[in-house]
Amino acid sequence: MISNETPTSQVDGTAPVPAGPSEWEVKLAQLRAENEELQRRKAEAEKDRDLFRDLYGKASAHASEVAKENNELLERAELAEGQARDGLAMIKATFEERVRRAEEEAARWKAQYQFLVERDSRTDDEIRRRAALEPELRAEVARLREQLGNIEEDYRRLESVLESFTREQVEETEEIAETAKAPIASSSVAGP
Repeated sequence: MISNETPTSQVDGTAPVPAGPSEWEVKLAQLRAENEELQRRKAEAEKDRDLFRDLYGKASAHASEVAKENNELLERAELAEGQARDGLAMIKATFEERVRRAEEEAARWKAQYQFLVERDSRTDDEIRRRAALEPELRAEVARLREQLGNIEEDYRRLESVLESFTREQVEETEEIAETAKAPIASSSVAGP
């Protein structure tokens, strides 16, 4: 209340009413100023409310988008984990198969190597020497076959010569035998 009190009158036992019009005007100005201040604060509060409502809507929409994005990322992560798990299992199986094949092939080559080592140990130096001489021996065999062919040809020729010579000899021997028999026959006719 105002420190310089002015006379007031009371109507119906309610609050005192200022006595003069100037007091009313001052009080009215105060109330108007207070009203304007309250209206301004109300407008600011409504602006703040609208701002907060807008920010809340944006935050809510953003939270919804983030939740949706998180769900999508979770789904993708689960899919990727599944693919990685399945892919690792498939890759592991593939490499295990490759390792198994490589081990089988290594075992086969090792067995072949062992066979060759054993065969080599059974092959003595004489066989190796004869194997080394094989080209020379083939040439010698070819030369000897050619000589044999020549000898066989000479043998056939000599056989035919011998056959003709034997016929001549047989004919001469028959002539001599006939000649030798003939004088005996003629001397036995001329005889005693």
